[in-house]
Amino acid sequence: MTTTLHLIRHGQAAFGAADYDQLSDLGREQSRLLGAALAPLAGEGDLAICGGMRRHRETAEECLAAMFVRDDMPAAARASASRAGERGIGRNAPTCDERWNEFDHVQILARHRPEYADHARLSADLRAQSDPHRAFQTLFAAAMQRWAGGEFDGDYDEPWPAFRARCTAALQAAAAQAGGARNVWIFTSGGPIAAVVQSLLDAPDAQALRLSWTLVNASHTQVHAARGGLRLSTFNGHAHLHARDGLITYR
Repeated sequence: MTTTLHLIRHGQAAFGAADYDQLSDLGREQSRLLGAALAPLAGEGDLAICGGMRRHRETAEECLAAMFVRDDMPAAARASASRAGERGIGRNAPTCDERWNEFDHVQILARHRPEYADHARLSADLRAQSDPHRAFQTLFAAAMQRWAGGEFDGDYDEPWPAFRARCTAALQAAAAQAGGARNVWIFTSGGPIAAVVQSLLDAPDAQALRLSWTLVNASHTQVHAARGGLRLSTFNGHAHLHARDGLITYR
């Protein structure tokens, strides 16, 4: 039987806050909309895996709860289903695998611009820009190019090749863990998803960075695991976010 590994990017995090690693209100809504859209696929024997970050766990809680709740349920049944979803898929609570964690963006920025090891300095400089999001994107893209370029690997605790190997190992482990499960729901970040997709497509390293820029918050990527190995099925699905303007975000 084919198992589908569902790679879910976390909902919008708290950009500009002192603690980025938490969902915004919009990020919670995105996660619930994704769960409702995926509900027809969910089954009692499914497995769920979270990275070790708070935004991964919060996305899983919102998404899994929404998978269980139907509009036609009485109020008491909806509340019970929501609590069950927060605990996991059926009787299987999510397991934590920190190999699905995002790269250390703080260190990557600081190696590119040492003054931005001070978060307050970074925030102040961004606020002074006419478009803080665009300014951050430009800065971050340059920092990522330095990290993934191969010339400065010794500057980082986890250079790009080590990060990519960690993420592909996590994917292989999830496939092995599936057993006879039809679905494995994996809550992670854009970097790991881009790294494993790059590996599955045997694309150049630079392509992984381009893939990561396109990933939408609370998007859905599918990988099929069968006897022939792992195969990319869909990438960056986000039709569930077209319900109204403002739901599609990238940070």
